[in-house]
Amino acid sequence: MSYLIYQPRISRFRVPLVTGLALLIAHAASVSPVRAEWSPASESSAWRELRRRELPGEGWTFVEATRTDRFEAAEYLRNPTAVDKTVEMEAGVLIKRSGQSAWSSRVLPMRANCTEGRMEQKDAEGQWTPYPGRAGTAVKVRWICSLP
Repeated sequence: MSYLIYQPRISRFRVPLVTGLALLIAHAASVSPVRAEWSPASESSAWRELRRRELPGEGWTFVEATRTDRFEAAEYLRNPTAVDKTVEMEAGVLIKRSGQSAWSSRVLPMRANCTEGRMEQKDAEGQWTPYPGRAGTAVKVRWICSLP
């Protein structure tokens, strides 16, 4: 007899409980970080011409371009290679500071630390050090980690 009395109580709470859990999960998903997919925009013909003139060698992949009051720059990578839980690469940077007419370029040994979601640069002693992150770095690291 107690089973018959107990069963309706469970049934009576089942629908609100399931609905409540669904709402809680939906809310948690809306406030938790989203693992957005990202990929670079297409390289413009102007950047392509500049890259061919300023960065040595072939095989560069356009990552992004930035323009501020202080500078204009484009970032590239090449030869991404998986090493443990990182992706090592050559990073190419084209930059022109405001007030200057000439572009400069640099090629840096860098890696994406896939576990920690950050970029790292190899210093003069050959040690990997954190590279200053910006908004969007983590999603770009996930993209880089998916390349090799």
